[in-house]
Amino acid sequence: MTTGLNYQNLDGLIACPHCDLLHELEALQPGQRATCSRCHSTLITTKSETMDRTLALALASAVLMAGALCFPFLGMSKAGLERKASIVDVILAFSEGWYVLLGLCVLLFVVVLPMVRAALLVYTIWPLRQGRPALPHAKLAFAWAEALAPWAMTEIFIIGTAVALIKIGGLATISFGTSFWLFCVLVLVIGFQNASVCRWTIWSTIRKVTA
Repeated sequence: MTTGLNYQNLDGLIACPHCDLLHELEALQPGQRATCSRCHSTLITTKSETMDRTLALALASAVLMAGALCFPFLGMSKAGLERKASIVDVILAFSEGWYVLLGLCVLLFVVVLPMVRAALLVYTIWPLRQGRPALPHAKLAFAWAEALAPWAMTEIFIIGTAVALIKIGGLATISFGTSFWLFCVLVLVIGFQNASVCRWTIWSTIRKVTA
């Protein structure tokens, strides 16, 4: 890490998020960490095999989401009557009046955005991993993938489901469908996916292959 700045290469500059000191980054090896020369805060921690792991987890999350949409999510039975519902059924249940907005929010934040983010990561990383030039608008795609990360709320859906089950558990017998367990695994996979992304490595690779 150096502070003798080269303002002709703005892509190589990084600002400390704590004290705003600008630094010019040198090449980092996997596992190395860059710290601020003023406040010693961590600027970057590179991760080994970040592209392989992120790509694999993004593909896995897409497959799990597709499977979770195809199978029953929960089942309820009482007095000999039984009803099973998928995630799609849950969304369609909010199809009247103001509940339509709630259904659209569930669809957007629980299903669409996680799938879109996975697609953007695959779009960005796949050619880089193959050693080929980045696809058109790869920078924009990765920027959108990072911007969407806080809005992909699969874990919030599972937490909300758990709270609802606690409230209705005494009213009927609850059974968990295949989709429920796939969704639980999906939450873990997305968590590992977010942790595996090394933004600096991916940005550096994109700049290198498009230079």
